Amino acid sequence: MKTIPKLYISLILLSSSLVAVDKSYSFLGIQAGNSFVESDSVATIGLKYGVQTKKYRTSLNYNYGKKSNSTYQTLLAQVDTGILTNTFKKSSFKPYAGFSFGVMQEKNALNSITTDRGYVYGVNTGLAYIFNDALDFDLGYRFLQTSKLENIDSLSDLSLSMHYFY
Repeated sequence: MKTIPKLYISLILLSSSLVAVDKSYSFLGIQAGNSFVESDSVATIGLKYGVQTKKYRTSLNYNYGKKSNSTYQTLLAQVDTGILTNTFKKSSFKPYAGFSFGVMQEKNALNSITTDRGYVYGVNTGLAYIFNDALDFDLGYRFLQTSKLENIDSLSDLSLSMHYFY
């Protein structure tokens, strides 16, 4: 998967350019959610690493899900920005919108361990709750289109994340 280093380098370059604009905060996160892959509902877990500034949040997300004989893995770069910032200026709730792109892999154990790999890209939105300076919670939705995957045209995710800032 030669695209993984390219995605990682792109995320680092994007994060570096955002750091020059504003003070940045690195974070680690965990995520639990539900992916809707074609007509299946798949429970997922994930890890996140990212950088947040006053205006932007960039992250590298790894998600894993398993349903019967299929396992799903995604590695995504995600960029978000706050929306309605004046309306929510004094609130602990912060809505956001952004885009995601990355790679996805599906393994099916029934078909003699068939592996299907491809690209994903799409939009995301959500609501973050700032608990304190070191912790926030995030309820997010993401819709992704696929490319070069044979069995999956699109997927959507509903997730709850917790981020620890350091």
